[in-house]
Amino acid sequence: MFQGFYTLGSAMISENRNLNVISNNMANAATTGYKSDKYIASTFREEVLYRSGNITPNKRTPIGTTAMIQATNDRVTNYEQGGMEPTEMPLDCAINGNGFFAVQTGAGADAGVVYTRSGSFIIDDERYLAVPNIGRILGTNNAPIQVDTDALVIDIDGTVRGEETGTVYGTIRLDDFEDYYEDLVKGDNGTFTVQDGAAPQAAANAQIVQGMLERSNTSMVEEMTSMMSAQRSLQAAAQLIKMYDQLDARTVTLGGMS
Repeated sequence: MFQGFYTLGSAMISENRNLNVISNNMANAATTGYKSDKYIASTFREEVLYRSGNITPNKRTPIGTTAMIQATNDRVTNYEQGGMEPTEMPLDCAINGNGFFAVQTGAGADAGVVYTRSGSFIIDDERYLAVPNIGRILGTNNAPIQVDTDALVIDIDGTVRGEETGTVYGTIRLDDFEDYYEDLVKGDNGTFTVQDGAAPQAAANAQIVQGMLERSNTSMVEEMTSMMSAQRSLQAAAQLIKMYDQLDARTVTLGGMS
C-alpha cells in the first residue's frame, strides 16, 4: 500500500518539476536567443546505476554527509540555434553558427563574465556596448567596447566601427566551448556561466549578422503538447492517490472490526 503512495507521490513531484520547466520555456518564447530546457526523469534504479558509473566528480551534488548517492541535474538545455529575425536595427546582432557573446557583469573586484546568445545591444550611459540588464559586451582584448557614435557598422567578424568615420572601436568577442553540457551552467535569466575547470575558446566559423536577432528556439506547439500531457499525468496520479487513501481507510475500518 505504502509503496503505491511513494510511487505516485514521486510521479507528482516529477510532473510538477516538468511543468515548471515547460512554463519557463513558454514564458521565454519571445526572449531573444533563449535556449529551451527539457526535464529528464529516471527511475531510482537508473539513478543508482548512473551515479555509480563514470561521472565527473565535480558534477555531483552530495545529499547529506554520509549518503553515497549523488543528485544530478534534471534539466537539459537545447542548444540548437533559433531562427533569424530581421530588425534592420544597427545595434541588433545575431550569431550565425556556434558561440556566445561574452558579457562583463559588475566592475572591479565584483566583475565577472557570463555568456548569452542575445544580441539586442544598447549603448549605456558611459557609451559602452551592452546587453540590457546583463552587462557590457567584451571585445577580443577582454575589455568592454566603448564608442562615441550611435552610427555603427558591425562586420561579420565582430569588428565595430563608425559608419561615417571608419573609426574601429574594437572587435566583439565570441567564445565557444568543447562540450556545452559539461562546460556551461544555465542561469535564471537565460545566461550561462562556466563550470570550474572549463575554458572558453574562440568560436570558429561563426559570423555576426548585423540587423538581425536570433529568436528563442522554444517550440510553442511542442511545449503546449508537453504541458497537456504532464497535466493529465498529474491529474491521474492525484486521482490514484485519492483511491489509495480510500482503500487505506477501508482497510483500517475492516481491521478494527475483526
